[in-house]
Amino acid sequence: MNNFKFLLSLILTIIIITGCSYFNKLKEKLDYKNKKEITVQESKEPSYDDDIIFYNKYTDAINKLRESGEGVYKDYLRDIPVTSGINKNTLIIPVGFTLSVSGFERTLKEYKRSLFDSGELSKLKASEIMKNEVEPELKNLLNTMDEYYLIAKKVSDYYSDSEFKIDLSRIKPYDEEIKSAYVKYTEAVSRLSSALKKYKPKREKRDPDSFSDPDERSSELMIASYSDILDAAEEFYESFSKLKFKGNDNEALKYFREYERIFEQKKQNVLSAEFTEKTKFMKYNFEDYFSKTSDKFTASGNKFFSDYNSFKSEEVFKIKYNEVIVNYNYMVQSYNTSISSINSVMKVR
Repeated sequence: MNNFKFLLSLILTIIIITGCSYFNKLKEKLDYKNKKEITVQESKEPSYDDDIIFYNKYTDAINKLRESGEGVYKDYLRDIPVTSGINKNTLIIPVGFTLSVSGFERTLKEYKRSLFDSGELSKLKASEIMKNEVEPELKNLLNTMDEYYLIAKKVSDYYSDSEFKIDLSRIKPYDEEIKSAYVKYTEAVSRLSSALKKYKPKREKRDPDSFSDPDERSSELMIASYSDILDAAEEFYESFSKLKFKGNDNEALKYFREYERIFEQKKQNVLSAEFTEKTKFMKYNFEDYFSKTSDKFTASGNKFFSDYNSFKSEEVFKIKYNEVIVNYNYMVQSYNTSISSINSVMKVR
């Protein structure tokens, strides 16, 4: 009997110990699973780097969409005479206008697919407040550009197919339509730019000389130089975009001269700096690529301001204004390319 009780107690003890061990392991597995799920959820939250990527991609989209839309209007004003002077015998060869409309269609499709059809823009992460404010403005811009494109295509076909020789009655209404569509488009671009500007990443200014590694020192010098130049360019653009025909150009000119000063200062800093074999490409890119786009931008700006008071019509003003904008956009694109090449090699930011 005693042996039976002892055996029963031993069995019960083993069951209890085994059961405790099993439940402890089960608890550990559940804890690990919960921690893993939390980690995965946390990793899905947008980071500061996500906001920077979102900002840069949207900035690039704005520049390309602006360039395309401005090009259509510039070529319309250049290729199509003042409406009051058109008759059935007027020679109109709207080659530039037609090509711009075709390019506009391609650019518009590219960004609509990117945002609406699971493309790159649709997959960008950003903080909720940033994405909720900026993304709807891009959607609005693309919808506005859809209307602008349809009108531009209609007007382009009207002149390229010489329909105006058969029916002159549509000349004035079509002129009013495309000008109205252009105004709506520029307003949509302005709203998107203003929304995005609120979330421009704050730049951490670091002294290149504080880095002992020569390659890091060079890359910091380049990033700081590019960033200072772009800051000055954006100040100019904000003022220039408000300029009207027969308005006051003093403020825009002041910011333009400041851009020229900062660019020359930073250019001298870059060209006089030392670079290793690994980082020489940064200097060459600046000298052979970025500087050339900046020179074209400043050349168009200087020509614009020197002729500003002598512009005889709003059409001439718009053509010259758009030339500055186009060259500004080329400069910004070269900035983005240069910064990306530095970051991809150095991984400094």
